[in-house]
Amino acid sequence: MNKLKEAFRSFFLAGRGIAFCLRHERHLRIHLVASAYVLYFSTFYNFSRTDYAVLILTCVSVIAMEIVNTSVEVVIDKLSPRYNVFAMMGKDIAAGAVLFTAIGAIAVGLFLFLDIDVMAGIIGYFTSDIIKPVILIASLVLAIWFIMSAKPRKLGNKRKGNIKND
Repeated sequence: MNKLKEAFRSFFLAGRGIAFCLRHERHLRIHLVASAYVLYFSTFYNFSRTDYAVLILTCVSVIAMEIVNTSVEVVIDKLSPRYNVFAMMGKDIAAGAVLFTAIGAIAVGLFLFLDIDVMAGIIGYFTSDIIKPVILIASLVLAIWFIMSAKPRKLGNKRKGNIKND
């Protein structure tokens, strides 16, 4: 029973870390919104199970890298609260890993979604009646609100001359 309790505790702690990222990380919110739209628009395509597996793993890898980047930033900020060139490089390298993963995700997206006929069908779908583009625009407004409402966390170790918290 003790092992089961430890397992539940580790899931709880992992959930707490994800919740922290959801509250404070604007970039994570951007990746989540982008993933939601990617998965929605994928329904217009005739993707195989393998295509969906690649698509989901790609989205999850970008989101996971953003969470790892946040953990690196939080630890560096705690250990080196003042400007330090090595701390800055550590944070830049972690952010570079996210960027590299996101570029790979864009390549996967282009490979899977670049079909002019399907894109024309999507445009036709959204122009077929007035309610569909209104719903899409409303979802975009809500997505922007969700992204922008992330609560900034107090960070140490700013770049020289930079006083922003992100």
